[in-house]
Amino acid sequence: MRPRLALLNKIATRRIRKRAAGWVTDLHGPNRNAELDHRIRLWIAEDPRHAAALERATNDWKDSGHMHAHRLGLDSIARRRARPEVAGPALAGMGILCAAIVAAVYLLRDDTLKTGPAEQRTVQLSDGTDVALNANTRLIVRYDAHVRKVVLVSGEALFTVIKHQTRPFVVVIGGRKVVAVGTSFLVRRDEPSGSAFAVTLVEGRVAIEPISWPNVLPLAPVTGLRLLNPGERLRFEGDSTEKEDSPSIERVTAWQRGQLIFDDTSLSEAAAEFNRYGTQKLTIDGPRLGKLRVGGVFRIADPTSFAHAMANAYHLHVIEHDRTIVLTDKAAESP
Repeated sequence: MRPRLALLNKIATRRIRKRAAGWVTDLHGPNRNAELDHRIRLWIAEDPRHAAALERATNDWKDSGHMHAHRLGLDSIARRRARPEVAGPALAGMGILCAAIVAAVYLLRDDTLKTGPAEQRTVQLSDGTDVALNANTRLIVRYDAHVRKVVLVSGEALFTVIKHQTRPFVVVIGGRKVVAVGTSFLVRRDEPSGSAFAVTLVEGRVAIEPISWPNVLPLAPVTGLRLLNPGERLRFEGDSTEKEDSPSIERVTAWQRGQLIFDDTSLSEAAAEFNRYGTQKLTIDGPRLGKLRVGGVFRIADPTSFAHAMANAYHLHVIEHDRTIVLTDKAAESP
């Protein structure tokens, strides 16, 4: 059986390489379009060997100048040798195009998207879905032929999903997932290792369900599943604890406009929101001060102005260090 298995693997490898060579040729051709790129992505997702084969075919193309030897057989090699040498500018153009294809190979693979402190970005995925990433966010894109899956490792992201008739859109958060078709929703996960997260539906329909369930958007609620209506937010604070409310969409998406909007928020919660951005951290001196209520619109990048506004409102003191801003009700000691 082993020699037969080895032979089958060898045949399969040849077929994969031939198909990869064909894809690279098609990528060079005049008929390249979004549909072709989509088909290549689906092909890559079918087998881990496909991405490696496509990368190898791209390198072969760079070395030879074209892919006909791979597609048509050995007789084409003789025809290639009979052709005149490629002129310098044309060869340079081929090199540029090759670099673009090599980059495309990596973009077609599963990808990790992330932002750092005070960094926000919007990315369009291969199907046209837009993802706006808040600061300190990390997610992994895992599209295949059956499902458009994104794993939110940590942070916050707003998904504006393109409707697809056959492939649902799924965001995995720990042991649960959000299933959508064509909709807009916000997912937040502050602790990568924890089970707490929040989902806010902006428009459309989403289902929140265990990760082991089928990737299907149900028509009616069932035990263990939650359906959200536009404007609703579902917060999971543990394995079984959940809370539902209807926050202002303007407030929960204010970070896209560089703002933080507080409405009867505790001072400690407000400080935690500021601390998601930048490297200068806001510290509240004591639990009593942390319970003070905060309201208003503030700039994300300016925790100092926020601290002084709170100091004026509640007769507090602001003590600034290189990387910390302390709000306290104790007067600063004289040097």
